[in-house]
Amino acid sequence: MISLPSIVNHQNALEVRDAGIQKIQSNEKAIDASALQEFDTSILAILLAWFRVKSDLEVHGSPEKLQVLAKVYGLDELLTLKRPQ
Repeated sequence: MISLPSIVNHQNALEVRDAGIQKIQSNEKAIDASALQEFDTSILAILLAWFRVKSDLEVHGSPEKLQVLAKVYGLDELLTLKRPQ
C-alpha cells in the first residue's frame, strides 16, 4: 500500500509523486490517505499522475477535505476516494 505523508504541497509534490509511481509499477493498487492533514491542490496532480499509470487504484481513508477538493475540480468520479471507516 502507498501511504501518503501528513503534508503534501508544492514543495514535496514531485518527491511524493515519484515515490508513488515506483510503488505502483511494483504492483501496488491501494493508497492510504488517512495520514493526510495539510495539503493543497498538488495532491490532485499527484493522484492524477498515479491514476495515469494504473487506472484501477483505490484511495482509502480520504479526509473529507480531499473529497470536497476532488468534487470542486470535477475529479470525484475519476478518483476512487473512500472515506475512513
